[in-house]
Amino acid sequence: MQTATEGQQKSIFSEFKLAKYRITIKALENMILPEFKGSMLRGGFGHVFKRICCATREKTCDACLIRHSCPYAYVFETSPPEGAEYMHKQTKVPRPYVFELPLEDKTEYNAGEELTFHLVLIGRAIDLLPYFIFAIRELGEVGITARRHKFELTSIYAVDCLTGEEQLVYSLDNNMVYTANAVLIGSEVANWVTTFSLDRLTLNFLTPTRVKYRGNYCFNEIPFIALVQNITIRLNALSYFHCDGVWDENIRDMREMASSIKATRSTLTKRNILRYSNRQGKKDSLSGVTGAITYEGDLGPFLPILILGQFVHVGSDAVFGCGQYEMEGISLSPPR
Repeated sequence: MQTATEGQQKSIFSEFKLAKYRITIKALENMILPEFKGSMLRGGFGHVFKRICCATREKTCDACLIRHSCPYAYVFETSPPEGAEYMHKQTKVPRPYVFELPLEDKTEYNAGEELTFHLVLIGRAIDLLPYFIFAIRELGEVGITARRHKFELTSIYAVDCLTGEEQLVYSLDNNMVYTANAVLIGSEVANWVTTFSLDRLTLNFLTPTRVKYRGNYCFNEIPFIALVQNITIRLNALSYFHCDGVWDENIRDMREMASSIKATRSTLTKRNILRYSNRQGKKDSLSGVTGAITYEGDLGPFLPILILGQFVHVGSDAVFGCGQYEMEGISLSPPR
């Protein structure tokens, strides 16, 4: 007989899917880049993506008559579609992509050096991969940072999120785009971890993470209920708006269960990062905590959302690469 927790996990993830890609670029000149490269990549990429897709050249997508069929508006200015039952009063909803940054703080790259980062696409955005490939190539010709450093896109590989196996998607050598099948399905994850038993888990936050709980950001410790609340809201929205999935009101039950999980050890520290927003014309904070935190309690039921949370990230500014974490000592490979 199916438990309530198993039922809600399957309904949450019934249509959820994502794909992860490893992207390698090569510097065509000496480059000086910021330590935290998320804002640089997302900002330059978004500008080029709009130039490729936008037919009206409007400054914003709000009044555009074709915004609901435009790839740029869908990916970068995502708003609730007409008739949306949830978040319909919001002007923006979570975007269907995440940039995962190189974790090194290196800032100087010589001509010929390579830089690798990851791109996660969610739901219908997976079908827009050719647009992303073209935009990255164009960005290399335009250049990144205020110095307009030029680069070339050398390769893209689709990454199996659970096994790490890779399939070639694009290669500069022959300028070909290949089909790959490496999509992570939410329902499959939920199914194979239902038998897991876990009473202790350490999460390592790799990039600045800002989780809000009861109106405030958690800069000292992240209560487990705050983590679960943030991940489930994000997964619900991504599933509903980008995967044609359901919005599960019963997710509140999982949050109530999370209140019994306690943090027993933490090495979290705040990392201060500022970015300049060209759109807002001012500096904006990407500051958040990094480090490890250990939780204890009945953690098995939360594994599906924690696994997916690793790829969609958690908290504010996830699209820039913030909120990336990994589960220590947990093998993600499903049984064969």
